[in-house]
Amino acid sequence: MTAMYTIRRGGAYDRFIMMVEAFLEKKCEVHCLSLTPIRIEHPYYHNHVICFPIKKKDGLIAQLTVLSIFPLWAAWLGWSIKTDLVIAFGFLYAFVLGFSKCLLRRPMATLIRGSSIFGFKMQRLSEPFLCLNRIIENIGLRFSDRIITNNMASREEILKRRKEMDVQVLYNNILPISIHETEDISQTRNKYGIPTNAKVLVTAGVLSRGKNVELLVKCLPGIGGKNIYVMIAGDGSTQADLYYRRSLHELAKELRVDERVVFTGWLNKEELWKVYLASDIFVLPSLSEGMPNVMLEALGSGLPCIGSNIAGVKDILQHEDLMFDPQDEMALVNKIQKLFSDRQFFDKAKRLCQGRMAVFVFDWKEKAFETITHPRQSKIL
Repeated sequence: MTAMYTIRRGGAYDRFIMMVEAFLEKKCEVHCLSLTPIRIEHPYYHNHVICFPIKKKDGLIAQLTVLSIFPLWAAWLGWSIKTDLVIAFGFLYAFVLGFSKCLLRRPMATLIRGSSIFGFKMQRLSEPFLCLNRIIENIGLRFSDRIITNNMASREEILKRRKEMDVQVLYNNILPISIHETEDISQTRNKYGIPTNAKVLVTAGVLSRGKNVELLVKCLPGIGGKNIYVMIAGDGSTQADLYYRRSLHELAKELRVDERVVFTGWLNKEELWKVYLASDIFVLPSLSEGMPNVMLEALGSGLPCIGSNIAGVKDILQHEDLMFDPQDEMALVNKIQKLFSDRQFFDKAKRLCQGRMAVFVFDWKEKAFETITHPRQSKIL
């Protein structure tokens, strides 16, 4: 039994679907509680959607509904279906499902994909709300029998809070992508109004303040040259994200680089892959990450990648030559200038990225099933 109040765009939600599919492929009955339909076509999948008159499914009222109604509903459902295992996708859901876990005396595994506190801070929520979220996280942690996180820093942080906790690390993998309608680099660039001889930096993901995309836009004048473009692939999923995207547009105009900053909007995996193939360097200037799928996808396309020296990105890139301080604009300017001006350094970065890519080619669904159902087999997968 698991729960997810709604599905939105982003890597974490993609992994939730993959986790459910991993159990379905093993012929396990999966019961998922939600506020909106989560559609997966499989005879062993059961989606239990609560009928509640909420228009805004990602707002505060929806979250309060999850906190107040889901615990009792999950307990009743778990008892009626005689559930064997409870899986929480984050500490909020560990809190929500914890009552049924204790009542039914069933084990609960909690998967952690990133810092919810950081996300709330980026939304500039009040301190009482942040304090409440910390309390919920601590209770969710205590309810959990084992934690599965996606980077080493998260594991170490959890072990500081509960030394006896069974905490394992399951990295994200590089998902295979197949392109059904091929197009060459010039076709892709022409589609977005980029000259074929331009140098192209690309970043991707859900556009929120934590992604720190403004750093990349601010760097464009400092890098020099009128033939360097920035492609921003992605879009927001909340009202705050839409305001953030608008601020990026305004920033580009203010710096007079708006003609060289291309907003593609949200792209499907195949279209994003084509954009990667038509770019020169992938840049991820985030302030916080779990383990960014967009960077793994860029690695899988063979694109040289650089990113912030933060948890999650460090697990992927490891090498200092591929990382920078996300608070230091000049550090990123210098890194990009060196990559474009020093061919030897560019080739080295590309080799390092190819080496890191090999680490993340594995069957994530199989590893997820093993890690969730067989505790303490391995600490890092």
